[in-house]
Amino acid sequence: MAQQERVQTMTERRMVFGDPHVCTGCVICVNVCSMHYFRVIGPSWARVRVVRLEDGTDFPLFCRNCADAPCISACPKFAIRRTSRGVVVVDNRLCDGCGKCVNACPYDAVHLQPDTQKAIKCIQCGECVKRCPVGAIWITTEKELSERDIDGRLAQLYHSHAKALYSKGGDTNQ
Repeated sequence: MAQQERVQTMTERRMVFGDPHVCTGCVICVNVCSMHYFRVIGPSWARVRVVRLEDGTDFPLFCRNCADAPCISACPKFAIRRTSRGVVVVDNRLCDGCGKCVNACPYDAVHLQPDTQKAIKCIQCGECVKRCPVGAIWITTEKELSERDIDGRLAQLYHSHAKALYSKGGDTNQ
């Protein structure tokens, strides 16, 4: 039974997701994240980022826990792994701050923490979800997201702005 549960968990990868149609750009998620983990308020310390486009649309962006997770294979120290729940995590005891995971991530979801210069990324703790004043972010699976986005407007919005949101153009097929 445990093996069957693990397979189910791995096929239902979860991620934090944000709806730009609802997000106000208040960056409470960013501040909550940086304060929760580092007792500092600042975007460089947060595991989430919010990108405001010229048209005023705010995109809350998180790690998508990609199926192939290029950050895992890019790490020469094996400091990045997937937990039994499917969440990609960084072991900071092993991370040497080389930044190869940062370069490998198509969603710019991994970055080096300013003080330690070690990799950090969203680990789905849910603090941002609990504190978002407008309910713009939630933890979901790809299946749940597609059921919620029946008309495809969220997928299309992210896809049409991928070049502005992600330095590598994103890979919206993850």
